[in-house]
Amino acid sequence: MSLSRRSLHLAVLALSLTAANAVAQVTYPNVRVQGRLQTQYYYFDNSDYAAAVGPKDNFFLRRARIEARANINEYISVFIQPSFEGGRTTTTTTTCQPVIITGAPDTVAVNCTSTSRGGIRLRDAYIDVKFTKPEAKSSFMLRMGQEKRPFGRYELTSSNNLPSIERGAGQGLVGSASNDLFSAQGFMSHDVGAHLQFDYKLSDLRFLSLIAGVYNGRGESVNDNNNAKSFGFRGTVGITDKLNVGGSYFSHDNIVTPTGATAPDSNYKNAAWGLDAQWGRPGDEGLYLVADYMSGQDGSGVLVSGDKKTILGVSAVGAYNIRIKSPTSWLYAIEPSVRYDFSDPDTDLDDNGTTLITAVLGFYMSSRAQFRIGYENESFQAPGASSISGIRTALTMNF
Repeated sequence: MSLSRRSLHLAVLALSLTAANAVAQVTYPNVRVQGRLQTQYYYFDNSDYAAAVGPKDNFFLRRARIEARANINEYISVFIQPSFEGGRTTTTTTTCQPVIITGAPDTVAVNCTSTSRGGIRLRDAYIDVKFTKPEAKSSFMLRMGQEKRPFGRYELTSSNNLPSIERGAGQGLVGSASNDLFSAQGFMSHDVGAHLQFDYKLSDLRFLSLIAGVYNGRGESVNDNNNAKSFGFRGTVGITDKLNVGGSYFSHDNIVTPTGATAPDSNYKNAAWGLDAQWGRPGDEGLYLVADYMSGQDGSGVLVSGDKKTILGVSAVGAYNIRIKSPTSWLYAIEPSVRYDFSDPDTDLDDNGTTLITAVLGFYMSSRAQFRIGYENESFQAPGASSISGIRTALTMNF
């Protein structure tokens, strides 16, 4: 090879390496936009519960969300996710309170505040500040804003791909599954606050994660109404590359009026704890299992004889993802799944629990687009209570 040709090859190689390095280098700030759209249809023989669950069949948008994640530098990032799904009734509530004007006791002004709730919501909205290098084996982070409370494994699983279609009972069924029960008591779903998180890399696929958070306790996009705060703690550890287990504790503050009391108690708290385990990940080839056991205290607002009712929730979801090997198939994978859920709103009473059984067959058009059809049966321990059964379908996509 001549000297000139060798020099030319070396120059091309040098330019290639320089270009690859430029592509690999991360520039700041950077923004990534993603989203999801999920549509559902159901048909249930729920006429006995029509006042509580609505029509027996319905098309609706379950989720319609755009999310943006911006990295300001390697230590600071922001995440915002508004939600546009329908099926929500827009209501306006006006509260008026008389105010006595100082110096004129006979003159009263009326102070009115209005609150409107519609179909547009703010779900996640938070800022992350990392105190360690991204390549470090351990990481320490502060998050402040609106996020999900750190309780319940299946609740914390991304809604991009849920083998059971729903975490709780879903529209058309009575909202009394485990997820519904513990969300209603203020242990799950979104809240405004902050948490500290420590992660330690045990191996390439195994991590130890610890979270400690403080929240308003009032839920999504709502200001606090007392001087107390809610607290949540969660730990997760990888046992093997596929199996990890976790535990959660949450103390929820509320304002209630105990039976016989003359004034509300703003220092009231109800607490819950949970254990969970997961094998694999949703959508991965092969077996996926997730299970939650949760126990807590009722904090609905009225205490009977000063006692707090104990609530219980047990749920398990299993799915098996079968990849289609044919290169010409329009199907990416087929995934049968089953769910068992039992909830009890008062463990001291008999015959008041709810059991939900779901069997779903999922068809993946790609790893990001799925069609699912499932049979669901919701039964109640109460004597003479009729069960609800029917089908639920979902066409979901994320990008």
